[in-house]
Parts: sequence; C-alpha cells; structure tokens
Amino acid sequence: MSTNEEQIMYIFPGQGSQYRGMGSDVYREYAAAKRVYDKASEVLGYDVAELSFKGPDEKLTQTRLTQPVLLTHCIACLEVFNDITNGRLSPIVTAGHSLGEYAALIAAGSLTFENALKLVQERGRLMGTHGKGEMYAFPLDLDTVRPHAEKHYCGIGGCNLPDQTVVGGQKEDLDLIAQEVSEHYGKTGVHLKTEGAFHTYLMIKAAEEYRSFLSSADMARPRVRVLSNYTGTYHEPDPATIKSRLFFQLFNPVKWIWGLQRVLNDGITSLVEFGGGIGRSEQPDSKRPNLESIVRKTLRASDHSALYLPAINSKTIKKTAHFFRGMWKLSERRSDDIPSSSSFGVNGNAVDENWFHLLVPTQGGIVTKNSIAPISLVSELGLSSVVQIVSEKAEENLENLRRLSEEPVTVPQPYLEKIVGCEMASVHEYYGEEMENELIALKRRLDMQGYTPSE
Repeated sequence: MSTNEEQIMYIFPGQGSQYRGMGSDVYREYAAAKRVYDKASEVLGYDVAELSFKGPDEKLTQTRLTQPVLLTHCIACLEVFNDITNGRLSPIVTAGHSLGEYAALIAAGSLTFENALKLVQERGRLMGTHGKGEMYAFPLDLDTVRPHAEKHYCGIGGCNLPDQTVVGGQKEDLDLIAQEVSEHYGKTGVHLKTEGAFHTYLMIKAAEEYRSFLSSADMARPRVRVLSNYTGTYHEPDPATIKSRLFFQLFNPVKWIWGLQRVLNDGITSLVEFGGGIGRSEQPDSKRPNLESIVRKTLRASDHSALYLPAINSKTIKKTAHFFRGMWKLSERRSDDIPSSSSFGVNGNAVDENWFHLLVPTQGGIVTKNSIAPISLVSELGLSSVVQIVSEKAEENLENLRRLSEEPVTVPQPYLEKIVGCEMASVHEYYGEEMENELIALKRRLDMQGYTPSE
C-alpha cells in the first residue's frame, strides 16, 4: 500500500471456495462474527453456523445452500476485520467474483446483508434447479479457446486471467473440447465442481425466473465504486442498472481479468480478500485464499505494484488488520539525531533509554511484501507507541543493509534499529528472525514493567 495515501480494494470469492468448517474460528473468537451468523440463520430459516461448520459436504455443495453460506462467511470476515480496525478503514473499490459481487455490494453500502441473503438464496435455488451441464477451466486465452467452445455448442463462462478461460456446456461437448485442447496445445482442462454451466446460455431459464425477484429487491446507490462481472468495469450508481447487470451476469461470462486490470490502472495499491478458502485441510487456518493466485499473476504481468492481503480466517484477519493499524503509524522519514524523550516511547519516554525504529523498504511508494509481517507484529504486540515505523526507499534500504550485513544482501528487507542511549550512543540493527525475537523480547520487558499498550 502507499505510504502516502490508502487506495484499498476489497474483493470477495465466488462459489467453489466453500468448505466444511468455514467460519468456525471467527464464530468462536469474535462476537461480531456470531452476530452475522445469527442474523443469517434468522433470515434464511435454518442454522447457518451448523451447516457451515459441520456440513455434510453433500449439502454444502448444493448451490441453493452454498451461496448464502459463503456470503455469510465473507461478511463475517469483513465485520471482524472492521471491528479490529475500529471501522477506520474504507475501500475505494469493491469487487466479487460471481456470487462475490453481492458481498461487494454489501461492502459498498448498496445492499443490506439481509436483502443480499434473500437474493442469493433465490439465485442459488434457481441456478441449482435449472442448472444443466458442467464447467472446465482451460489454461488458454479467450481467443484460442472460443472457436473450440463454439464449435461444440459450449459457452464462455469466465475470463479469470489472460491465459485462463472457463468454458461451460454439456459433458459430452466439453469432453470433445478437452480432447482437442490436449491434441492441439498439450494443455489439460480442470473440471470445476458446479451444478451447471454457470454464466453461459444454459443459465437463461434461471435468469428469467430470477428477474422479477431481483427487480423488487431494495437496493441503494453504492457509497464507493463496485466492479461489475458482466461489463468488466465499474457499475453505474443507479440501482436499476446494477440490477440489470446482475441479471445479465447469470448467463454471461465473468470478466474478472478486465475489472482487475482496470482498478490497477486506476491506482489501487492494496487488495484485501475476505472469506472462503481452498485446500485439502478442513482447518480454517490452513486454507489458502481463492483469488490470491489470480491477483498475483495479474500483478506480475502488469506494470503496476500493489499489495495483496488475505482476510479469510481468524489468523489472516488479525494479521492484515494489524498491518493496516501499523501502517497508520508509519512515518515518511526519521531524524538522524537521537529522538527526544518526548517524541515516542512509553508514556512519552524511551524504553530504558532505548529508541526503536522499524525501517520498511518501499518500491514505487508501496511497502514491500516482506514488510507486511513485521508491521503486523509491531501492532499485534501493542508496540506501535514504542516502535516508530519508518519508510525507506528500496535503493537506500539495500545500501544500508549491505553496509550492516556480513553476508551478501540482494533483496530489500525490513530491519529493526535500536538506539541505545548512553554517554556515547550506540546503534544496533536486527533483521530476519533476530528482528522478530528482539520485538518479542521488548514486549516481554514492557509486560514485566506493567506497560499498557496504547494505539
């Protein structure tokens, strides 16, 4: 994220990122999450927490249940994040992949959680009822895949990356496409677990029945910009137009890559993903974010720099929330002189006549990925009023580290500077594991002195 201005985007995953056990950690640890699950159960008429935490898998994969359950998890993660950050952080853009677009509209203030739940419950029911066919993701660009898809009466269901295209259709037709793709390009498609060929013409019947329900829903103008899956750019603020885009989204491809490229061109500096998770483990803290790979690949292929941060379980929500809390304490520069005793420290004083700077490298005005963990740690340990976080350009950072280190340093990295006050002041630097150990040791010293953290 920028050290000068927060340009944050909130993103939400779609169907396929649900799992048994989803949300059990945040529900157990945070009242804010429990309130979300209790409200969802009240609106939907069944125990959403029980279904989310215990399954069975056969029910969790039914579209009519998957969609409201996943939406609930996304909003629970968002509410816990808002609670930890005291509601101080606001995105300038929100977006969601397919179903996630409804969570994005909630985050933007366009839909209430209750109204969104009713919409996705009906949406999921209709998609499951009228769902036909299957879906495959092919590691090829749209122009390459489209002729094969159309030849075999299949539709494009999504464009997630320049070299990843999702195709939907009847099983026998998809098998023919998969065979041709393998023969012509040596590529293998991945079968997606859905109850139909979503976002293709095979969803038109579901969309027709959904239209009247969608049209009657209460919806407000969003407070911030929201990306449309259907257009691949920002929604117009008019609620009637937003509804029409959600209608067309059901049977048209998700243009995720176009939307992502648009926000990067517009200067987004950090993206936070809320909810869901993928991976074999059923434990929430072992899950990987659904959209992370797509975001990182897009960033690597672009000329833009931005940070990706997950908030999909208790562990990552806390880490990301504390990262932003730490960033609020970031200073653009430091004095070369020893700071005065009133500049920072415990109750306006240094800690045992020691002063601490956490130097974090920046590239293009954005802190580097390896700075996220130490910035989060400073905040989580309650050291923000003791450790001054200072930005340092990557070139200057490398020069300083090469001077300090006995081993070759090729990558900018954060380091802790401790100024020891005495007749002749001395300076100590720590990075890597030593930096983390020094911060934890500082926390222990403060605890022994009865220090109460202040933010």
